[in-house]
Amino acid sequence: MEYHAQMQQKDTVIIDVRNAYESDIGHFQPPEGGAQLLDPKMRTSGDFPKWLHDPSTKEKLQNKTVMMYCTGGIRCERATALLNQMTEASDEFETKGVVMVRGGIERYLKTYKEGGYWKGKNYLFDKRMDQAPPEKSQQALEKDVESHCCICEKKYAQYRGQHKCAHSLPSGLQCSVPVIVCDDCQSSAESRPGSLSCPLCKENYQTPDAAPDLIGQKRKLGLIEKDGKDLVTGQRVERKRDRQTGPSQRLFVGKIPLTVTASNLRQAFGALGVNIERIHWIVDHVTCAFYGSAFCYMSSMEDAKKAQDLGEIPLLARKSKKKKYKNNRGSCPIFVRVAYAPLGEKEIWPLDAHVETEYPPLGTCS
Repeated sequence: MEYHAQMQQKDTVIIDVRNAYESDIGHFQPPEGGAQLLDPKMRTSGDFPKWLHDPSTKEKLQNKTVMMYCTGGIRCERATALLNQMTEASDEFETKGVVMVRGGIERYLKTYKEGGYWKGKNYLFDKRMDQAPPEKSQQALEKDVESHCCICEKKYAQYRGQHKCAHSLPSGLQCSVPVIVCDDCQSSAESRPGSLSCPLCKENYQTPDAAPDLIGQKRKLGLIEKDGKDLVTGQRVERKRDRQTGPSQRLFVGKIPLTVTASNLRQAFGALGVNIERIHWIVDHVTCAFYGSAFCYMSSMEDAKKAQDLGEIPLLARKSKKKKYKNNRGSCPIFVRVAYAPLGEKEIWPLDAHVETEYPPLGTCS
C-alpha cells in the first residue's frame, strides 16, 4: 500500500485532520527515521485553516511530502483541497505534493489487520464508538493506550457517558469537546460536570487567531468569475466593495440546522446576553427553500458587536421523546456562525413585504 510505504520516508510529514479528542485514543505512529507526525490540535474542524495558515505550520510543511488521514477519507479530501489552494496561491509556500489514505483509517485497519503503523483505536461516530485492528492482541492494544481519564489521570481509551469539557475559551464559549472518564470516575463526573477539562484546555492551548484569506486566494487563482461565481462551490461570492465597512447591527448567521425555529435562535443568543430584534430567513431564489442561513437584526449595536466578537453561538439542546436533552449531532455541540452583514449601497432591507415566520420556509415558489 503506497500510503503505508510513504510513512517510512524522510522529508515527509503526516497530518491527522481529525479533532484532537479523536486523536487522543489512536493515531498513526510512523517508524523511527520516517515521516513526522503533526497534530493540529483541533477542537472543531473549523480550526484547521487557521492552523494550516500559521507560519510555524508552513515551516514544517515547506518542501515536504504531506500525508493526511482521517476516519473515512472525506475530511482528508477537503483538507487536501485547502492545502493545494494555499500553496498554489503563494509564491513562497510549497510542498512536494499531498498523499491521502484512500478509504481512511477504517480501510487501512482492514488491510493491515495487526495495525501496521497504527497505534490505539480509531474513534467512530456510530454505535461501535471505536475500531481496533482486528488481529491485534488485547495486550498489545492496552500497551498502545496513551490517553487518560480527565479526573483521575488513569490510562483509559473509551468515551462513555457523553461527558464534555467545561472549560471556558477566550471567546466566552464553553469548550464542550468530549472528554474521557473511566468507569470508576463516572459518578464523580456526573455530580461535578463543571470540573471536567480536556487535554487541550489543561495545557491552555489556543488555536491560532489569524485565518487565511481563502476568497482572495481563489480570486488570485481565477476560481471566482467576474460576476462573483465560485467555480469550486458554485456559490456566488459577494464583493467587499459592494458593502459598507465597519460594524453593522445586521448579522449574517450561518450553519443553522434546518430544524431550527426563530424562538430557538432568540433563546440561544439571549442566553449569552444579546437580543435579536428581527429574523429574516435566507432562502434559495428559485425554490424559496431555507438552506441554513439567516439575517438577524440585533436590538442594539452593542449586542451586534458582542455577538460578532464571539464568532460562534451555541444552540441550546432540544428535548427528545425520551426526555433526555441532546442535539442533532449526539454528544457534539451545535454552533451557528456569526458575522457582520452591512447593507450594500443600494440595498433596501428589510423589504416592506417581509413577515417574520417562526419556522424557516420549506419552499413554496412556483
